[in-house]
Amino acid sequence: MKKNYLYMAAIAMLAAACSNDNDSVQNGSKPAPEVNMITETITASNGDNSSATRAEIDNTSAAFTWSTDDHIAIHVNDKYYTTEELIDEDLTDDNAEASFTVSYPEGEVRNAFAVFPASIVATDATNYGQSGTVLDVTLPGSYTLAQVSGTTTPCPMIATNAPSGTLEFKQLCGLLRLTVNGIPASTNYLTIDFNGKKVQGAFSIASPVTPGTSVIATNTAEGTNDIITITDLGITDWTDGMVLNIPLPTGDYTDITVTAYNSSDKAIISVTSPFKDGEAYAALRAYGRKVTASMPSPISVSATKKVFFAPGNLQYLGNADGTGTWRFAEHQYDFMGDGPAETATYRGNVTVDGYTKYNTSADKDVARDLFCWGTSGYNGYNPWMTSKTTNDYYSGDLAGTDYDWGVYHSATGNSTETITNGGDYPWRLFTSEEWAYAIARTGRVYTRTDVPTYMETKNLYTSATVMGVKGIILFPDNWDGSLDKTIKYKTTGYAGTTCDAEKWATFEKQGCVFLPAANVRSGVELTYPNEGEYWSSTILKYSNEWRGGSLDFSNTGNVSTSADNKTVRRLGLSVRLIREAE
Repeated sequence: MKKNYLYMAAIAMLAAACSNDNDSVQNGSKPAPEVNMITETITASNGDNSSATRAEIDNTSAAFTWSTDDHIAIHVNDKYYTTEELIDEDLTDDNAEASFTVSYPEGEVRNAFAVFPASIVATDATNYGQSGTVLDVTLPGSYTLAQVSGTTTPCPMIATNAPSGTLEFKQLCGLLRLTVNGIPASTNYLTIDFNGKKVQGAFSIASPVTPGTSVIATNTAEGTNDIITITDLGITDWTDGMVLNIPLPTGDYTDITVTAYNSSDKAIISVTSPFKDGEAYAALRAYGRKVTASMPSPISVSATKKVFFAPGNLQYLGNADGTGTWRFAEHQYDFMGDGPAETATYRGNVTVDGYTKYNTSADKDVARDLFCWGTSGYNGYNPWMTSKTTNDYYSGDLAGTDYDWGVYHSATGNSTETITNGGDYPWRLFTSEEWAYAIARTGRVYTRTDVPTYMETKNLYTSATVMGVKGIILFPDNWDGSLDKTIKYKTTGYAGTTCDAEKWATFEKQGCVFLPAANVRSGVELTYPNEGEYWSSTILKYSNEWRGGSLDFSNTGNVSTSADNKTVRRLGLSVRLIREAE
């Protein structure tokens, strides 16, 4: 028989009507003895819950009906049957039916099981549920968007022989209804990582099958087969609310990671979301689970350009021979200040194990995150420089050059010392104009608790204290202010908005950026406590001197919004890199 792939979703009934026919079976040129054949016309209806719409899922149920282009396959004794076609009409009313015919010798017991979709069981599978054998099924590792979007899902089901002659379908998996927001326009496909739980590939179901009890299950961590890919997305613009109805083997799941890839197979952005308040969720038969994953939203730095910020400030861990390790801080609120806390002047919130010297030293083997202008290590301008003579530093624009820490140390850059946790992204500094644009952005945010839908236009940044660290928060372009209506936007002082671990985790998932007030270094001394200054790549003229463009904010909460903000090149400032959102 021709094998058809079936696309039907969940609970349905097959009612069998029997009739006796006399068929003549031929064997070559010799007439075979006559055998009475039982011919059954199998009628598929949409079950006892016909009022439910297909894949209409809440947190406790998953009810389905038939839909046009759905097909059913059935194994009877040693033969494989499938619907060759379905009626071309709306199959959501109570009387929607589709039929096909099977035959087997009179006097034999009809050993039958039906499956959806046909691709999960081999065509030659026979007598399952009667012979004591194991049924091997295969869940795909990739779906097109059309197969799992909206009200469609290839949720696997099986129906087995019953004394009454009816076949009742029951789900073999749980069902995840995943809504993904903030998908970049350049996304070619999505991957969904279930953190080591096997969700695709070969599974076995022991005989006998019991509809409603037998399941495809995974309860052990697997090193492979834990990722599902969604292809053929057809995205032309940034997308919110993409709904994916994904079959999921039963088991305990804690969270999932959704990653967007472009057409060059490069990861664009990724987000991890919990199943339920960070707790494990056990997928159950005939039950769906809703999860929402919102990709971090980018921040506009011009009318036509959006960027993602590095996950933390740039850090350098040096060696005595002049080589070192470049990395981003583990958290956005991490900073070293003057290095390990060995002196009274230490003002950082993190230490660096194994380093006995501190950042205010001019030695090479130090841990530091305050850098003088253009000291990427290119052309002799090294990150451990502490000279107080401005002309000892590069005097040109950094944009697009190896003096830009991001350009030089990206995976595609010319340095052999790449940023260890920077991936393969092309990092760079922002320009002065981009800093000014990002600070000047405004957006409609929810600001009143007495009128839940009331919105005001606010600047999309605030002075804040995050995890005890002073700094400023930049909110993404599409910031939902209803997440916290207590925020005091713009310049209110560091105590105006505070974030504990739980609140900051929520903010960070939405794409919020925190810039810690990591101090300023002059030579080997720290200056301006509780102030933050961040280099741009733009060189600016001040009187007879070239200075570096920068963003700065003070302990009073004042933030410079000017593209003309100038800082002497001999000072050590923080470096936060960006990459363009495709």
